[in-house]
Amino acid sequence: MDWAHRRSCRAVWLVALASACVTPGFAAEGRDLGIAPPPYGEFVVIPLRVHILSATDLPEIDCGLTDADIDRIVAKVNGIWHQAGIHWGLDAVIREPAARQNEFTKARDAGTGLPLDLFRSLAPESSKTKEGLHVYYIHRFSVNGVYLGDATAFVQETAKLRPVAGGIEEPLPRVTAHELGHALGLPHRQDLTNLLASGTTGTTLNAAEVERAREFARKTPGTRTVGELRQTAEATEMDGDLTRARLAWSHLAAIPGAGAAESARRRDQIIIQPKRSD
Repeated sequence: MDWAHRRSCRAVWLVALASACVTPGFAAEGRDLGIAPPPYGEFVVIPLRVHILSATDLPEIDCGLTDADIDRIVAKVNGIWHQAGIHWGLDAVIREPAARQNEFTKARDAGTGLPLDLFRSLAPESSKTKEGLHVYYIHRFSVNGVYLGDATAFVQETAKLRPVAGGIEEPLPRVTAHELGHALGLPHRQDLTNLLASGTTGTTLNAAEVERAREFARKTPGTRTVGELRQTAEATEMDGDLTRARLAWSHLAAIPGAGAAESARRRDQIIIQPKRSD
């Protein structure tokens, strides 16, 4: 019996238990129940590249997030997605000028409104890879975030959400996790405490959503199982590619479970010497 099936069975049991032990209507409303992460070895790791866009003459695009902000946001995104056995491996934080700024300015000044799809044109092609997902942070636009397809999401650093019981306090990790949910094939939900509810701080997922997200994750280019990523870490370390090896061990060390401590030890053993300048 695989983990997804075991989890589905456990969810059915929990719903039955909730129906008997909580106030009437709880199960009928379809509210999600918290589910613990799967065993360490059943996680999948999806590459994530974060882009911080700048624009001198477009204050609505120019983003001020720091590297520390991104580390905190991604850590909280993973705190949300670990319930599904999914870890987002931050491969790069790229600071770059937004592309096609002149065309964007003309469209903005035309006064006919900015379709969300136009923001896609701001993503520089040179930093786009075929593996994993890409999140572009800008200062503000008409929504908190949007998934535009083609592994591309935009999120505003000024996001605001409606608090709900049990929700996350900081908006940006939740908005980012929400858009990544769309990238993994999940539609909007009406349950206010669910991760896919619009505009709330909810972070829960149900068993069906977990199964669908993991199915999409496995089809996402660059996704690796824990075993595959460990093989990559060992192979790149043996080949002398210490930067890639340390990054892979870092991802493995951030996954909750039995293998985290050993992966952290392997990561910390890798010392990358700074490049000497002549």
